[in-house]
Amino acid sequence: MAKAKKLPSGSWRAQVFSHKDATGKSHYESFTAPTKAEAEMMAAEFKATKSRKAKHDLTVEEAINGYIQAKDGVLSPTTIREYRKMLNRFDMIRNIRIRKITSEEIQLWVSDLAKKVSPKTVRNTYALLTASLALYNPDMTFRVTLPAKQIKRPVSPSDEAVRVLFEKASDKLKPCIALAICGIRRGEMAALKYEDITDGIAHIHADIIQDDHKQWIYKPFPKTSGSDRYVKLTRTALELIGEGTGFIITWYNPNSIGQAFGRLNKRLGYNFHLHELRHYYASIGAILGIPDIYMADMGGWRHDSGVMKEVYQNKIASMSDYYSDMLNDHLDKVFSSSDSV
Repeated sequence: MAKAKKLPSGSWRAQVFSHKDATGKSHYESFTAPTKAEAEMMAAEFKATKSRKAKHDLTVEEAINGYIQAKDGVLSPTTIREYRKMLNRFDMIRNIRIRKITSEEIQLWVSDLAKKVSPKTVRNTYALLTASLALYNPDMTFRVTLPAKQIKRPVSPSDEAVRVLFEKASDKLKPCIALAICGIRRGEMAALKYEDITDGIAHIHADIIQDDHKQWIYKPFPKTSGSDRYVKLTRTALELIGEGTGFIITWYNPNSIGQAFGRLNKRLGYNFHLHELRHYYASIGAILGIPDIYMADMGGWRHDSGVMKEVYQNKIASMSDYYSDMLNDHLDKVFSSSDSV
């Protein structure tokens, strides 16, 4: 805060830096008032207003870069890296001053982007834009129509497919499949250490992720707060893991785990990813009637997010006939009872 000085006249004057001219000379604004408090308040108001104007004069690209820089260290390195990848999607609007940008300009940009990428990618990119603009001007509002969400109806792998994949997997890949069937993500299994397991229960609390330089690093905290959890492992998983010290999965990073699983899939004629074994895990839980609150805890989903039910609890095709027959048998009994009345 600028400190006011008393003038020979008895008034008070506070000076605040304004700018540097082309020669590099510094210029200051002076504020004179009858009291010290008034002079310092006027100087503070000028400084705040100047700061706000400077922020509003940023371009869209500068605002997004500023947002990413401000969030670095708070968000995960993976999220920051994804944000930086998005920067090339803002070509149409990157040089527009944020104080001048309009809903129409953003809508035209969204419509153009929707022709090139999926609706989900458009929504994620738009979310980065609005978060960046809100950082510098929380009062900015826009009326923009986003592309409709794609309705996907994924089908979880069947028991038979999971059994075959496990049987045909290499000895090195088998523990990864066994852990995935317990609802554990690739990065989590790569970060799992023997000391994290006590009496058959694994404490899932870390992740292996890539930093900005695409180097794999150990992150001692999970993807989300709900991801820090305790998972009771199956007998099969415990037998495959065995005993030891340090990291359990030492021969794969998260990407190569997925790639090895993909090669096995292709060889066997299947078409799903390792992560879909988490879908299988959640779906079997639903079929067995395990309450959602327990499944959410075991799988690391937030209780209130709806992600588990909307994304992970999918239909298992081989069970459709079973449940159809169960329903039809019940209905037939109803009709039979009606005929006998």
